[in-house]
Amino acid sequence: MKFGIRILLLSIFDFIIIWLWVKQMNPDPSISIAELILVPSVVVLNLVIALILFFLNRKFVSLFLINAVIAGILMHYLFAKGITRYKNERFESWEFNLQDTTYEITHSKIDKTFSISESTNPGSSTSFLDGKFIEKEEIYLTTDSTEYKIKNGYLYGFRNATDSIKLTKIE
Repeated sequence: MKFGIRILLLSIFDFIIIWLWVKQMNPDPSISIAELILVPSVVVLNLVIALILFFLNRKFVSLFLINAVIAGILMHYLFAKGITRYKNERFESWEFNLQDTTYEITHSKIDKTFSISESTNPGSSTSFLDGKFIEKEEIYLTTDSTEYKIKNGYLYGFRNATDSIKLTKIE
């Protein structure tokens, strides 16, 4: 079998194993630091296999040396995709700008709540409103004293009853 085909087959095998592992792990963003351990671990594992093969069957050593790099890249990519999948299953967000302030609406799908935060400086924000997220024909954001509506990508009633503000979905 040609070297390129062996690399391809080993990469497909790595992809399947890593994908199944990450899917089972279902990583949330709070454990993203684990990537600093996981990526080097798959690289070292392939290097150890290459070292063992050096003494047993030298024709496969270069295969596992190259695969060490490929497996590290796959682990990084699939772990990041796992975190994104986790967030998309649990949250959705929209943002809009008014004057010099960026507002973000975050919907928690698990407990059907929302929060609105504002930011005047990149990297810092302040949450100022929390409430119930009710999805019918339109989306209603309700608190004890307020009710906003999201319909067709617009937020209605934010500053006054006649407001309609274009929302941008955050992916």
